[in-house]
Amino acid sequence: MSSTQKNATRKPPEKRGERLESLERGLRVLELFGQGSARNFAMIEIADQLRITRASTLRILATLEAIGYVRLDGRTYSLTPRVLALGYSYLASLGFRTVARPILEDMVRHTRETCSIGVLDGTDVVYVAREESRRLIRIDLSVGSRLPAHLNSMGRVLLAALPDADLNLYIKMIKLEKLTKRSIVDRRELKLRILETRALGYCYIDGEVDDRIAGLATPVRNRNGATIAALNLSLGFGRHDRAQAEEIFLPLLRKASQQIESIVQNDISVN
Repeated sequence: MSSTQKNATRKPPEKRGERLESLERGLRVLELFGQGSARNFAMIEIADQLRITRASTLRILATLEAIGYVRLDGRTYSLTPRVLALGYSYLASLGFRTVARPILEDMVRHTRETCSIGVLDGTDVVYVAREESRRLIRIDLSVGSRLPAHLNSMGRVLLAALPDADLNLYIKMIKLEKLTKRSIVDRRELKLRILETRALGYCYIDGEVDDRIAGLATPVRNRNGATIAALNLSLGFGRHDRAQAEEIFLPLLRKASQQIESIVQNDISVN
């Protein structure tokens, strides 16, 4: 029999049953927390909504708690900030810098200021995309650089999106250092500033990490409305006061955030 005849009579390969049901259920549990307005669920609620047995739901939640993705508070579970690392992995897998670069370049061209995108990772904001302006004042930051989130305008936008319990834990555990005369070292004042950011929907910081730099940042949200990243402009401190910065740059920053959101929400992949 020729090789052609053998190929013709060969049966197509059967589809292998490679689905891992427990993993699928675990991911469905995580997705449930991102739906609607509820941030906390009892085990029974999760089992009923996802139509999973209570015994299986309890095992899934115990696993997620053990690896740090959910927290048990009394009888209800909530997500921890560690799930944001999944969002960071998603952005990285998209080749996010490539996707966002034209938008950042356009911002730099119109504003002549450095433009960056950051995500929250633990207590830090991590830069995942950055385009430098050609102005004389420069900060030694690049993709992958980290800064304490509370000192950075992007970081405060991301902290403002946390549930209150997680925000309180963050403020309690961080070390507050006076890097400049404007750095906030009082925990109550820091929380008030972050809550102000939450109410405004953007953040302006002037000279808290570097006397020469102010920052203006807006959130980047996914299709469920959750903040997964932040976009900012690093402004030369003194060239504009806060009112001028908000009037001139905030509309441009919000428009750029919306453009990035449209990419993320449409789930466009980049090779």
